[in-house]
Amino acid sequence: MATKKKSSASKLAVWIIVGLLMFGMIGFGAAGFNGTQRSLGKVGDKTVSIASYSTALQNEMAQFQEQIGREITPQEMQAIGLDQRALNRVISTRALDQLATDLGLSLGDARVREQVVEISAFQGLDGEFDREAYAEVLQRNNLKEADFETSLREDAARRILQEAVLTGVTAPEAYAKAMVAYLAETRDFSWARLTQDILISPAPKPNEEDLVTYHSENPAKFTTLAARSVSYIWLTPAMLADDIEIEERELRAAYESRSDEFIQLPSRLVERVIFPSQELAIKAMEAINEEATTFEEVVENRGLTLQDVDLGDVTEAEMGAAGLLVFSLEEPGVVGPAETDLGPALFRVNAILDGNVQSYNSVRDQLNLDVALDVASSQIADIAEQVDDLLAGGATLEDVAIETDLQLATLDWNVQSEGGISDYEEFQTAAAAVTAEDFPALGALSDNGIFALRLDGELPAELQPLASVQDAVAKSWKAQQIQQQLRALAERIAPQVSLDAPLTSFGLTENLQDDMNRNDSVDGTPSALVMTAFETELGKAALLDAAKGVIILLPRAIHAANFEDPQVQSLQSILGNRIDTTLERDVFEAFSNAVRESVDVELNQTTLRSVNNNLLGGG
Repeated sequence: MATKKKSSASKLAVWIIVGLLMFGMIGFGAAGFNGTQRSLGKVGDKTVSIASYSTALQNEMAQFQEQIGREITPQEMQAIGLDQRALNRVISTRALDQLATDLGLSLGDARVREQVVEISAFQGLDGEFDREAYAEVLQRNNLKEADFETSLREDAARRILQEAVLTGVTAPEAYAKAMVAYLAETRDFSWARLTQDILISPAPKPNEEDLVTYHSENPAKFTTLAARSVSYIWLTPAMLADDIEIEERELRAAYESRSDEFIQLPSRLVERVIFPSQELAIKAMEAINEEATTFEEVVENRGLTLQDVDLGDVTEAEMGAAGLLVFSLEEPGVVGPAETDLGPALFRVNAILDGNVQSYNSVRDQLNLDVALDVASSQIADIAEQVDDLLAGGATLEDVAIETDLQLATLDWNVQSEGGISDYEEFQTAAAAVTAEDFPALGALSDNGIFALRLDGELPAELQPLASVQDAVAKSWKAQQIQQQLRALAERIAPQVSLDAPLTSFGLTENLQDDMNRNDSVDGTPSALVMTAFETELGKAALLDAAKGVIILLPRAIHAANFEDPQVQSLQSILGNRIDTTLERDVFEAFSNAVRESVDVELNQTTLRSVNNNLLGGG
């Protein structure tokens, strides 16, 4: 069994090597950027191929785009430094290859042959290795046999080297245990919120001097945000939809095409177990009815799992001949036996779904809007070409608004602007980046709309005069005074609170939180509430300022991590594996860096710039 697993893993590794090699070669061409240049330089005696750099760069880009959830431009890629990261990765790899060669590590001819013949791309119709197919596939992807086989040897030698370096690299068990002890510890605590209604004195009222002082001492609260004055044109499907008339036949067709959405027939969540004979099925059903066994035990006795017998969400028609019996149940349960194409079966209904049928008339207005929006989107796509041509020809936003359906408007935009076009992320990004030197360019909105904008000026942040914000200043001053009174009251109460003198003994409404983890939170309270409970001595009260009032918190009990708990054991195992993986990565990275420093690296910068121009369009 162990040999079989090794063979499978080896085959997967070979496939990865071939895939990466071919991907790089296909994407760039075996002859490189000019048909003759094939390398960027050397690391020691090892050539750094253009193809390997191309593949590394594409992998870096794919990984980064997956992390951020969007595509990036070549310019962004270079600004982030992905090209340099890819180059460093390739150089480090070739440095390791050089070390492996110096140490005499290599894969024998017989093992290379084993790997080659296992690759299905090199096999004929009979499943056997086909020498002609091998040559043809490599030639089609601009790979030489010698280069491909060398890459297999080098990759295997590099793995041997890595395994040798990382053998025995594991973190002490006590390290993971200490972290789990920290993470799995829980606390019980109580808390109470002091609000304005607990104060005896009425809310204070400010005089003119109070307002002047508060306004001058808190300028940030009454200063407008810096803004950008922009003019823009835009058009969205919603702007056109109301004027688009949709024929009845189109609405009917739309309803039919979306029948799965509007016509949801009654269904059941069903499991089915098949028996070889009617007698066995009847016997199993009788045992279930008599509670001598369960449906799960029947499934297990048939050598199956619940996943094997799960039919999912099915309608009566989909159940065939058994449908009438299964749908006769008015509540979840087991029924049968019933004949099926596979033999007699018992059925367990786990849930009854009533379904939902929406008539054409009930959804006609929604259909009309949806179809109109689709038509409007098509119209905007056509208009976009005209707008693009006008802007490219030097037309102003005002000119475009006159000649097309796009609407012209102005806006003093800042990062907190809301409503209208400000709700579109695409507009926000463009408004933040546009400069006075930029010419208006057409952009797309998330709902298939289009827009273009122009920066007309910058509006600096400005402190508003007291006269214009007097009510806001008075309200803020009053809130501050109330908060200060509540804080003073809480500071008098907190030292008296203890396990023997709980919060309720001071007339406060006590909230109990038990078995709270460090990552837990309590709705309607500051995010620091739970962490404060872990940082405060048992039986001692702590204070937190909240959005409305002040909170007094009292830790009541500490529960150490239970290492007998399966969940805690699982956490320790997962954390231990992650620590080991991180440690191995760090150790091997340090080793790779040391190896790289020990070899000469010679790169042709002219070639590298040309390759970047080809791959990235610049650099």
